[in-house]
Amino acid sequence: MRKTPLYPVHKSLKAKFVEFAGFQMPIQFSSILDEAKTVRQKVGIFDVSHMGRIFVEGPDAEKFLNYLTTNNVEKLEPFDVQYSLILNPRGGVIDDITVYKFSNQRFMLCVNAANKEEVLNHLNQYKEKFNVEITDKSEELIQFALQGPEAARLLEKYIPEVSKLKYYTFLSDGELIVSRTGYTGEDGFEVYIPASEGIELYKKLIAEGAKPCGLGARDVLRIEAGYPLYGHELSAERDPREANLSKFIDLNKDFVGKEALLEREPKYRLRGLVLSKRQIARQGDKVFIGETPIGEVSSGTYSPNLGKSIALCFLRRDNLPKEGQTVEVEIRGKRIPATVVKPRFINNIPKEIFKS
Repeated sequence: MRKTPLYPVHKSLKAKFVEFAGFQMPIQFSSILDEAKTVRQKVGIFDVSHMGRIFVEGPDAEKFLNYLTTNNVEKLEPFDVQYSLILNPRGGVIDDITVYKFSNQRFMLCVNAANKEEVLNHLNQYKEKFNVEITDKSEELIQFALQGPEAARLLEKYIPEVSKLKYYTFLSDGELIVSRTGYTGEDGFEVYIPASEGIELYKKLIAEGAKPCGLGARDVLRIEAGYPLYGHELSAERDPREANLSKFIDLNKDFVGKEALLEREPKYRLRGLVLSKRQIARQGDKVFIGETPIGEVSSGTYSPNLGKSIALCFLRRDNLPKEGQTVEVEIRGKRIPATVVKPRFINNIPKEIFKS
């Protein structure tokens, strides 16, 4: 099993580990619920070095990525970040990614660890008609996420310029990249940095008060924020529009998978559920109106910040309940009442940090 360069630090902090995408990753340091609450109230820090970092460079880099991703890369200005999708020709998702634009000829893709090799293979499959070079630099940089309302105050002690960053933009100084992005529904930053410098900065931020957090809290926070996770809300077979991602799919341009999307209509829609009891709904649990099955859960957790069990679920569009309507979730043979809500339970990202 692989380890990130921050593994010795996690070990010294007595983290509990789990296998994830071939890496031994910390799932928690104290308690998952306590870590998730700290990120909402103060600041937490996550090791996400297991993720992939792929650079696309060359005269055709922008044109190439605009054809290989669903969002419109041509709308990006230098030092913008963009959420996007890479689709297979069937219109299913190979991965959801963030695209970092340095210039028209240089981009970085941050991709999910479990999908990195498939993304690389897909990019290389289409590169022959474009003048581009594709380089996997995942081993050269570590990556950590500092998230929470105190993230900017803490990080600007070491990198003063970060407080001026707008949401989904980044700065770059040599090998250092810092973006105002995250996966928690809180303000925060993702730092890409060589291992030797990164380990020291990671330790300093913890010493300054950033709570080390594991994958368990990260999952709770992303469900609270309604963010999709590959293998749950996204897959190689599911239409991404069913996960409410249409705004990241520009049908006015050409891209791999577009034709397949145009040939069909989405059958499901992603919704949120607030359960009436503390039982946790799991992926695959069925959702009912009366005796009629109308969909199934894709992700579920107990939210310490809401004091409720919550879930994301795909419900049939032809029998779609209204917001506020009561349905039932079958958990281990028992029907639990739940209220249908928008699939975003918490989002505390300040409006003032968005680009105008």
